[in-house]
Amino acid sequence: MLDDLDHAYRLSYLIGEIVRNDVWAESEMRSVWRALHDAHLPVGEMQRNFGYLVKQVRTALRLPSIPHDFQVLALEVIEATHAVHQMRNTVAHDLLIQDHFDSNLVRSMRTSAPPRPFAELQAISADLMTMAWRLRGIWVIAPSWIGGASEDDGNTRESLLSWTRVAMGHIRDDVPNAILGTPGDAPEPPGGYR
Repeated sequence: MLDDLDHAYRLSYLIGEIVRNDVWAESEMRSVWRALHDAHLPVGEMQRNFGYLVKQVRTALRLPSIPHDFQVLALEVIEATHAVHQMRNTVAHDLLIQDHFDSNLVRSMRTSAPPRPFAELQAISADLMTMAWRLRGIWVIAPSWIGGASEDDGNTRESLLSWTRVAMGHIRDDVPNAILGTPGDAPEPPGGYR
């Protein structure tokens, strides 16, 4: 899509994509918080700031009552999301321009940092989108691991295994208009998915 844009608008579009995908990841993190809250875990009042929300979710996931396999998976996703969010902060709070001599480079007008490849910003945007899907996987499977699920949430064992694989970062790219996990092993709660 970036190739279809006039050169003068590519950077602004990409920064917008980064911010939008970060907001999406934050929304999915809020759903993880809700899943923890619905399981009656002591999460406190939901924080408004993304960074504080991450700390809140991280603390709840470290409780000894959380099954180990779910804890490891969920914390890995939370930490990876936090790391990419930090990259978003450096992009969104900087004053970036495309290099006048090499449109494949982006420079900061606020710092003396060396220019970085335009592709690095594209990767941040893509990583934030991936983390949003992985977070969704966490909150979809959370009730099976920690409780709080409704009696009929509509998920089958196969869909829960697929969402577990999505949470693991194993996302199929060969099925248009669908988010599915790749085939493969995935942890299941004690007693397995129903």
